[in-house]
Amino acid sequence: MSAPSQPTPPRLDEDNDLGFGSVVAAQSERRLLNKDGSFNVRRRGIGVLRSQSLYHSALSMSWPRFLCAVTVSYLMVNVVFALLFLACGRDALVGAHESQMGGAFGRAFFFSVETFATIGYGEISPVGVPSHMLMVVEALIAVMSQALITGLLFARFSRPTAAILFSENIIVAPHQNGRALMFRITNLRDSQLLDVTARVNCSWMDGASRRFILLELERSNVMFFPLAWTIVHAITPDSPIYGVTEAQMLGRNFEFLVTIAATDETFAQTVHARSSYKADEMLWGAKFRNIFNPADDDGLMSVDVERIDDVDRVPLPLS
Repeated sequence: MSAPSQPTPPRLDEDNDLGFGSVVAAQSERRLLNKDGSFNVRRRGIGVLRSQSLYHSALSMSWPRFLCAVTVSYLMVNVVFALLFLACGRDALVGAHESQMGGAFGRAFFFSVETFATIGYGEISPVGVPSHMLMVVEALIAVMSQALITGLLFARFSRPTAAILFSENIIVAPHQNGRALMFRITNLRDSQLLDVTARVNCSWMDGASRRFILLELERSNVMFFPLAWTIVHAITPDSPIYGVTEAQMLGRNFEFLVTIAATDETFAQTVHARSSYKADEMLWGAKFRNIFNPADDDGLMSVDVERIDDVDRVPLPLS
């Protein structure tokens, strides 16, 4: 008796696969790309030691998590060495009395902190070979740890990243006697971005397969990005979303995947940002409000970033 045949994975358009693969793209029930640019895909079957890079994780994690990890590691190292000093005996440390340090563990812990940080107040000192050898080991670990943390701090501060703010919604707005798909972006940092390029890929379910088509933008590149940029895709008869209704977009699980690439003038390196919009994050019949402030006394223009999501409801022309 022959073995049962395996089901054939759904097929993707050969020219439109973004790298998610046919199975993931067709069977994933969640958005492919989160609002913060992270992917909704997980890899299994890889050991922790093989899949994790402490250096990469230390650079990519948020600042609160990084500072918390450094603080916890610092305390844990000193706790371990405090216990080791206690294991050397009650006479391994002399100087300030235990009662002044919160007990034997407290005295050992504070001595470990002084050794680790090379403070050396002189109130507590080791006695005997075991405690001196332990102090040498901790001093060596302290030197390497401080060098490592200093290097990570420098790498985090010097690593160029983009801080692009995307409008909360993508809108369908009147545009040149027709309709257009629009969203806004702005740079949250004072650093200047040059040669900014935008790409918008439209994705939707077509039967058992998922299609990906790169949308043609009215302007996909700007040389300078000092204020804000409204990215526009005109919904003409040549557009893949021409004539598609809001209900159809919701039913076919439409998703618009956005990538931004630019050159950071400060570091002269390319930085990237990405996000996505689902069909339920689209506003039909809306237009963005003006976010430009009147020129000040010096004649300088400015934008109010807090108004980047503000829209006015307007009627749409018939498709």
